[in-house]
Amino acid sequence: MTSVERAFAQTPYGQLHYRFSGDSSSPPVILFHESPLSGQIYEDALPHLGKYFFAVAPDTPGYGDSEPPEAPLEIPDYAARLLSFIRGLGLKSTHLVGCHTGASIAIEVATQAPSLVNKLVLMGVALYTAEERKEMLESWTPPFEPKSDGSHLRWLWERYQRIYGADTPPGLLHSAVAQFLKAGERYQWAYQAAFRYDPAPALKKLMRPVLFLVAENDLLADKNEEAIAITPDSRGQVVPGLKGQLHARVPEYFAESVYKFLTE
Repeated sequence: MTSVERAFAQTPYGQLHYRFSGDSSSPPVILFHESPLSGQIYEDALPHLGKYFFAVAPDTPGYGDSEPPEAPLEIPDYAARLLSFIRGLGLKSTHLVGCHTGASIAIEVATQAPSLVNKLVLMGVALYTAEERKEMLESWTPPFEPKSDGSHLRWLWERYQRIYGADTPPGLLHSAVAQFLKAGERYQWAYQAAFRYDPAPALKKLMRPVLFLVAENDLLADKNEEAIAITPDSRGQVVPGLKGQLHARVPEYFAESVYKFLTE
């Protein structure tokens, strides 16, 4: 199996950290992560993808080890910064993979640079109604600050147990908590941008093949059928019995699913 390497890229917006696996001469695939994590969530999947592709998982600006912006951004702004990174790698075309917030970013990258993108794999697209967006903005991202008694750590651990499921491996919970803590009070920024962004208009105009790949019990699984219905060249694939985080829970299966779709 190929190894995972790490590097920093200097972009017009500051340093951007990324992980990669595979030969740079292989077809590229860029993987965007969910909020408020980092490219680390793809760590176990990258070596499997690296057998076939030049697989690259950047940290969204402000998350992981990527330099934060000075103020909160919107999804088109995150996409523009990551598009600058992709072009900085010298890539003329690429496939995109995105999960939750990363799916919105992938959609927007394809909107801003359609000639650059070949195919997309999207996991959990936030096709919220206006009422749902308002509710998520009001309830999902409460203020976060360290407490002297450490109670913020217990709150955060229990938050991820609730979101990911009580049977989630402790290592996955630990990783999610650590990435959240690294983002600190900025954890809200990309979440809120994703809640404000409506991907529907872009999906309706997206003239690239799309696979909507989702875990059966993902928080956004109920949006998959609508996403397929409004996206011209698309199909769906549901992975039974899982809560989400396919790339971390079943990395080899995830990589094979991506490979089959991107190379057919």
